[in-house]
Order: sequence, then C-alpha cells, then structure tokens
Amino acid sequence: MNNSLYKSNNEIIVPTMSILERNFKFFVLLIMHMPSLCCSMFILYHFRWNRLANQILGVLVTVNLLTILFELPFTLIYLRDGFVRNQKICPGWILVNYSLFILSIILIAWASIERYLFIYNEQLIKRCRILLHYIPIGFFIVYTPTFYTGLVIFYPCEQAFNPTNYICGGPCYLFRIVPCMIDWGTNVVLVLLVTCFMNSFLIIYNVKQRFRMRGSIITADKSQQWRRTMKLSIQLFSISSLCVIGWVPYGVVSTLQIFSNTDLLTFLLSTFFIYFPYAQTSFTPYVCLLFIPEIKKKFRSTLQSSWFIKLICHKNQVHVSNDEQLNTLTRCDTMIRTKKTVQAQPL
Repeated sequence: MNNSLYKSNNEIIVPTMSILERNFKFFVLLIMHMPSLCCSMFILYHFRWNRLANQILGVLVTVNLLTILFELPFTLIYLRDGFVRNQKICPGWILVNYSLFILSIILIAWASIERYLFIYNEQLIKRCRILLHYIPIGFFIVYTPTFYTGLVIFYPCEQAFNPTNYICGGPCYLFRIVPCMIDWGTNVVLVLLVTCFMNSFLIIYNVKQRFRMRGSIITADKSQQWRRTMKLSIQLFSISSLCVIGWVPYGVVSTLQIFSNTDLLTFLLSTFFIYFPYAQTSFTPYVCLLFIPEIKKKFRSTLQSSWFIKLICHKNQVHVSNDEQLNTLTRCDTMIRTKKTVQAQPL
C-alpha cells in the first residue's frame, strides 16, 4: 500500500488507504455533490412551502443541503489527508454525520407514511395537519441531534478515536451492546423496514386498484385521481429507492458485523459500503427536481434562457438554415439540368 508517514502531536500516523484509493473516493464524492449542491439551492430558492404534500420534500432537500455543506467537507478533508489531523473535531464530525444521515432516512420513512395518507386519506391529513404533519416532522428534527448528542458527547464511556478511520472509527458507545442495539435497531433497521414495507404496500395496493378500475366505468374524475396517485407513488418510490440503495447494503453488512466481526466484513464496510449513503444525498435533489412540477417548469425555463443553450440553439439553427439553402440550391440545379436535357433532346 503506497502510504506516506505523517506526524501529528508527536505521533507517526500511517494512513490505512492508498493515495490512489483516497483520490478516487475524493473526486467521486466531489463530482457527485457539486451539481447536487447547485440543484438543492435552486430547488429551495423556488420552492413553494404552501404545498402541504411537498413540504416534507423541501425539508429533505434542506437536510441534504446541510449534509453537503457541513458534513461532506470533513469527509473530503479526511480523504485528502488520509487521516484526521486534530482528534478534537472527531465528536463534532460524528455528531453531524449521525444526526443528518439518520434524519434523512427517518424523513423518507415518514414521507412513505404521509404519501399513503395523501393518496387515500387526504381529507384526514388536511384536517389533522398539525398532529399528522407538522408535529412529526418537528419531532424528528429535534430528536436526531438530541439523541446523538446524548450518546456521542455525554455517554459515560472512554473515547478512543482512530485518526486513520472514517469518522475517527466511531463513538465509544458502539462498543456497548445496549446503546448500540437501541440506536441501530431503532434508527436504522426499523426505519428501513418501514420504508420498504410502505413502498411495497403502495405498489401492491395501486396494482389492485388498477385491476378494479378495468372492470368499472372510468370517469374523468377517476382518471385524474389515478394519475395523481401514480404521480405521488412514483415520486415516493424514486426517493425511497435511493434510500434503499444507499442504506440496505450498509445496514446488512453492519448488522452482520455486530454478530460476527470478521476481517472480510470489516474490509467491505470500511472500503465500500460506508460511503453508499452519500448516493442518497447526491441524487435526492435530482429526483425532487423531476417530480415537483413547478420546480421542473422553472428549471426548464431557466435552462432555456441561459446563454449557453441559446448559443447552441443558434448554431443549430444556422446549421439547419445552411443545410436548407444547400438543399434548395441542389434542387434548383437539378431542375435546370433536367430542363436543359429535355430541350437538347430532338423532337
């Protein structure tokens, strides 16, 4: 492994990752998240917070934006250097990492439940919007940083950070079976199970509804309601798929490691799966951009009015115009030659 030696606080530190591996991960994360950052800022700038059904998407994009702005720099600096230069930042990095990532998957799980209510019990959630909408979202926003502040900062155990590992190797409570199982079982496993169950349930329920509609007369209202149902379901399924892709492999390997800590599982987790959740952070804004009509329309108009697109369109128009002129001249030349040939023929 092509590693370099570094001195930190009179200690020699050897990074556990090669320079090639660190640079690869660094640039992949950077390239993935720079457009995502711009997309998140564009969405929030044009977001209409008065739309009750879309508010949780706005909160989710905000959490992703905070992750890119406040958590990702720690990861990029770690990948650049190969280690954490000052271990005093470890508790802060862990706290921000755990709070924002867990909050995002909890919001997706709650969005799955909300989507069911908006599709099949819209009047109920509108009547009880404070109880079923605002209070849960507010509770989750307060719960995650409070929960992890208690475990990361105040839990009575001796911290032993490893500066060569991602998030300094994690907090010390992970080595205590009770808080570790409560955290992992409640905030990760249960949340992912709720997300997968609600998405599967909505897919099966929508298929049944579609088959029922085949045997009945489809009115304009039913057709419009069905289109709205499919739109909300596809929107939810797209966002939840990112959560599943980013977290299920990581969750499965981490759960196996809790009960069977082998070198292979440690290698897979620390090398690959621990970075999978960044896929959800990176691609969620694009999904929201595609499935929020007013944002999509605004983005399209902004894109069409940009000077770069105008320049490309102008060049294409000039190219098409030149081709049309060339075709016209060719047709005229052909007609003249045909006329001369006819005139030259003897009667």
